[in-house]
Amino acid sequence: MTLSFIHAADFHLGADLRRLGAASMRLETAQFEALEKTLAAASDARAAFVVICGDLFDSRNPRQSILKKTDEIISRYADINVFVLPGTHDFLSESSVYAHGNVGWKSRNLVILDETQSSPCHIPGCNCYLYFRANRSNRSQGSAIRGFARKTDDGFHIGLGHGSFLIPGLGTDNDYPITVPEGETSRLDYIALGHWHTPRIEVFGQTHIAYSGIPQPLSFSDPERGSVFFVRVSENNKVLIEPVATSTISFKRISATIFHPIEVKRVIEKYADPDSVVKLVLSYSDNFTEAYEVEEIIKNSESRFLLLLSDNPNSPRFKPPSNGGRVVNEKLIEAYRAELNRLRDNDSAERAALYDKAYELGVKIISGEI
Repeated sequence: MTLSFIHAADFHLGADLRRLGAASMRLETAQFEALEKTLAAASDARAAFVVICGDLFDSRNPRQSILKKTDEIISRYADINVFVLPGTHDFLSESSVYAHGNVGWKSRNLVILDETQSSPCHIPGCNCYLYFRANRSNRSQGSAIRGFARKTDDGFHIGLGHGSFLIPGLGTDNDYPITVPEGETSRLDYIALGHWHTPRIEVFGQTHIAYSGIPQPLSFSDPERGSVFFVRVSENNKVLIEPVATSTISFKRISATIFHPIEVKRVIEKYADPDSVVKLVLSYSDNFTEAYEVEEIIKNSESRFLLLLSDNPNSPRFKPPSNGGRVVNEKLIEAYRAELNRLRDNDSAERAALYDKAYELGVKIISGEI
């Protein structure tokens, strides 16, 4: 006998995306599309259930429009039971959306894992036991899987938690820390985790412990693409984990060294994608003098992406061009450059190109080219 289910977490529905401007509405739609793809994958694969390990919502009290849309999507997949664990953003409290279980939801297939449910929760149809611990605050020094220990030798034993591995350099001790010994001594078949947005799979003793990652990325600190896990567990404790792509919009950070403006065009052509939010980070060669041309190229290329951001803290200022070997007054050029830079810093960004041209012309005059 084999148990199959979908492991998901961190949808963050209702997140404040206004920082992304015009892309925010597209991204909110993509979040719901990721939830729909998750449930559709479970239905198509005839999975026993779906577990969402925390942060289905970005807050304890999402907007009614967010709740309604979520409820509608889950209720469309009535053949799949969906188990939702409170996380750190949507933790369980008297005033949270989970305060009364699934009361008020029309999704009869939705199960909120709160104090009304006992852990482990037995699912008789697939002889599976779900072990869980609902987060009751945003931060805690208590482990997200504290007390998980296999109750019987028969059936399948799956743990659900929302917290951080306490590994040197990763995780913190007030972030529902999870230790390696806890994973080893639990003897569960699989522990499904949420909180970390990057997928990760570990094996502690006989137990597979995994983060499925964020289904739809929301920032440049997230993976470029989002996914959930399709998990299959056999009775001989063999575990197979298969990522299922769920994201529509990708976040890309693109770095490039520029020697000529044409290279900016090539970079943009290579990565152009109307479903991408891109941060373009450029560095320049020492003799680069066409910064204003690069700015114009970036501005004219914005429509090639869902959102194109330019993060160029090292954008070159005025630099002396090659003078063909002529001896020129370097001190005078340096003083001229410093004065133009001072004037440019106190002027509007729209007039920057005028200062570039003034510098080029002035240097030619000082150098005797004109």
